[in-house]
Amino acid sequence: MKINWRSPLLLSGLVLMSQAFPLPSPVRDAATGSWVNGFSLHYSSLYLVLAPFCGLADRLTLLSYHQLMVFLVYLAIAVFLGLGFRRGTVAIAFFVLFAAWVILAPRPTARLVAEDPHVLIIDFHSHSCVSHDGRKSFTAESNMLWHQEQGYGAAFITDHNRIESSQKAKAISRENWRESHYRSLEGEEVSLYRTHLVTLGVHERIDNRPYDSDAKKIPLFIADMHKKKISVIASIPEYWWYHWDGSALGTVDDFIRWGIDGFEIINSAPKALDFPPAYRRHIVELCRAHNLPMTGISDNHGWGYATAAWNAISIPNWQKMNPDELENAVLATIKT
Repeated sequence: MKINWRSPLLLSGLVLMSQAFPLPSPVRDAATGSWVNGFSLHYSSLYLVLAPFCGLADRLTLLSYHQLMVFLVYLAIAVFLGLGFRRGTVAIAFFVLFAAWVILAPRPTARLVAEDPHVLIIDFHSHSCVSHDGRKSFTAESNMLWHQEQGYGAAFITDHNRIESSQKAKAISRENWRESHYRSLEGEEVSLYRTHLVTLGVHERIDNRPYDSDAKKIPLFIADMHKKKISVIASIPEYWWYHWDGSALGTVDDFIRWGIDGFEIINSAPKALDFPPAYRRHIVELCRAHNLPMTGISDNHGWGYATAAWNAISIPNWQKMNPDELENAVLATIKT
């Protein structure tokens, strides 16, 4: 059988050329949807060699839950109608293997770089193996390495109601931040009644049990965290699912009244990527009206190797700060 390699080689060549002549800015502002300058995505040589596969892997990783379901349905229909049952089954098996590679295997990814040396690329919400839904091999060290490869200069580990990995990673960062140029910071994602709240600057575990039985205890939780000078960020998709217009559990406007310190507007988990754009615009307007920070987060649990969002925050001379100093500077910046 004669194999025609011209089309695949041509497509691969076009992908490689596109990396040599990129768009002026490949990065969008999550709050406005507009292209922004001052940032670039860097790709390793291995990424470029594997460009068709890595590009498709990135696209699959960043599909929302409903987009993924629709894609799988159309894929199955197209494969079985085009190839028949027998060859279609083989093709689906190959796709399953590819999907397993996308979800489980380390692979080259895009790395965000800021032109301004005073801009810190940071993640405010990520997990490790100690979270109940974290990948068991995704240790504190793995979390740190993943963030470095994505271009982050710092990230908070915010496991569900646990802080062991957060503390361990911070201790490692205290030892090697000058060599690695990366700092791991301390946080916790606290699970309350139909509510997840990300707490930043946590140095001892927060017990969620006194606040977890009733949504009416959310304002008490926020008030108690403020007494400890801990910042509290509302996490999606929970505030979207359970606290939108007319909710008896309290709406996003009530969160403002309760003293919330900010909102996530982008979350890279498939279930959160379904967050409607109109709702995101409402949160952006709400945050601007009340001078609250907005975060875009990886929410990485060790499944998949691409992120939908980075945060850029201006902190002069952050490269000279140790992890504790940088954590304090970040928290002071988002509070003001």
